[in-house]
Amino acid sequence: MSGYNNPLADVKDTLSVYEDHWIKLGLDNNIKIQLRNIKNCFESVFSWDIYTLSGFNQSFKFNIIDKVQEKQEMIIDMDDTGKGDEFVFYRFFLQLITIHEDYMSERYKESYLNIESIVKFMETCKFNESDKQYSDAYHHIARATNVFIALTLKIDSEKLLNYVKPMNNFNQAEKAAVCAVKARIFMEYPPKGNDIALELADRACTLNSVEPEWLLIWLKAKKRVRHHYEPFKMPGDDEIAKALYLYETQIKPKFLIHAYQLYKEAGFVNKMHNNLKLSKKYYNISSDIAKKSIELAKGDTKLQNSILLHCIHFPKYLLSKDLNIENIITKLTNVKNSMVHLTIGRYYLNRKKDYEKAKMYFSRAKDYGNFNGSLQLIKVECLLQSIHEFPYVVKLNELYKDYLNPKNRLTILIHILIYFIYSDYNPKEIMYYLKLYIDQDIEDTIKKRLLMFVRPLINEDKLLIKANEFLNVLSENVNKIVFNNNWDEEERNMVDNTFVRFNKILQINFKPENHFNNDNKTAVYKKNESWRKQQVDKSNESHQQNKESWRKPQNSSSTK
Repeated sequence: MSGYNNPLADVKDTLSVYEDHWIKLGLDNNIKIQLRNIKNCFESVFSWDIYTLSGFNQSFKFNIIDKVQEKQEMIIDMDDTGKGDEFVFYRFFLQLITIHEDYMSERYKESYLNIESIVKFMETCKFNESDKQYSDAYHHIARATNVFIALTLKIDSEKLLNYVKPMNNFNQAEKAAVCAVKARIFMEYPPKGNDIALELADRACTLNSVEPEWLLIWLKAKKRVRHHYEPFKMPGDDEIAKALYLYETQIKPKFLIHAYQLYKEAGFVNKMHNNLKLSKKYYNISSDIAKKSIELAKGDTKLQNSILLHCIHFPKYLLSKDLNIENIITKLTNVKNSMVHLTIGRYYLNRKKDYEKAKMYFSRAKDYGNFNGSLQLIKVECLLQSIHEFPYVVKLNELYKDYLNPKNRLTILIHILIYFIYSDYNPKEIMYYLKLYIDQDIEDTIKKRLLMFVRPLINEDKLLIKANEFLNVLSENVNKIVFNNNWDEEERNMVDNTFVRFNKILQINFKPENHFNNDNKTAVYKKNESWRKQQVDKSNESHQQNKESWRKPQNSSSTK
């Protein structure tokens, strides 16, 4: 990974992920040498070993592309206000991710055309007062990336490097900017990418402690790392101090929004621990910051959407007329954007309990291909009619076919499992969908984490599921089902195999050590360890041959 005294410098440089592409393209040794030089001596998006360092799994590709596209949707075209020719940091790093993903997906021409347009834009664009001091660093990244892709396509573009400031000549501010771009990109490759992003953001803040944008990136990365390892931990004093600094020194709403989010979270965590006095204190500070943000965010759709999204979860006593929530909704109503439709739908669902309006906005989000909008639409349908009247499993299976992203599919399968455990108990369906869940081509750590933190779509009192509760209930049910003898030979092989693979997932421990009680989660494994050992060989042998035959008779059974 190229750079200068960066916190990741001890990581060995790896070219294998790119070498594979060069071999397929039949590039000669001379071009390969030039590509290695760009990678190791310049700060291109290909110099940062994104896949290698983040432990990227190809299964996440759909997820990353979908997320980037959704975020790009929120960057509203500003040409009519005279700002379309202004450099935007947020847009810049999203474009770099798209270019990187296109290249890694062998869409080299698309990748080249995209970076060419960025370089051309940056030749004439305006940099605001803050970004101007980092412009040489941004030009360096864009042009080095351009040359790397051009060489891959055997296009001579090395002359572009004549206009690039060497990274050894970067000043402190420019070094910080490069670290910040890296950090923001790595955040799109969780969970390990968040850890790397936090190190890079910390480095950026050390190099340039007065840049609020780097503080903002640090706060985002810190929050994500904390949520991954300890979801309900109180924000640290360092986070609260940085949020307070942004509140006291900044007037741009994008900085204030993240400050009030942090204080709102501090209020929520204290409320969970019955520290009501502290909770009210943090909620009140958050509300004050939100009011200031609303006043300053006029005309900015992305910021108004963010404000509305987070105000939804304020305690009722804070949602006063001073916040002008209805005014924000009026302004957002005519915006044609899936994320905006999703936010308004959530407002009507969670705050107003107006399910018909919520359904209307979730339907719009779904029409734009928004996965969360599609899920929330099913949720509101279950509020408008009985779960036994609505074709719940059928609709979820339709989503399963529409969305190929493995993480989205895991979410869908969890909701189906909830249905067959709580609403219409069916052992065969439970094992079928659990097998399908385990079959997903995604890391087992993700599979376990999603089972630990579940938010049901079905609106029943018994489904107010706490952390780990569903995983425990699922484990208990699997334990009972496994020792049920009402299986034919083919079914028994599938059940045994699924049981073994499920127990492997149960044994995963997260580091740092999580603070939840794991005793119940691993009860199946501990109780049946000796039995499991007897089944391992048989299950492994039968896994492949039964993978498809089990599905065929089951596909037609889920018609609820």
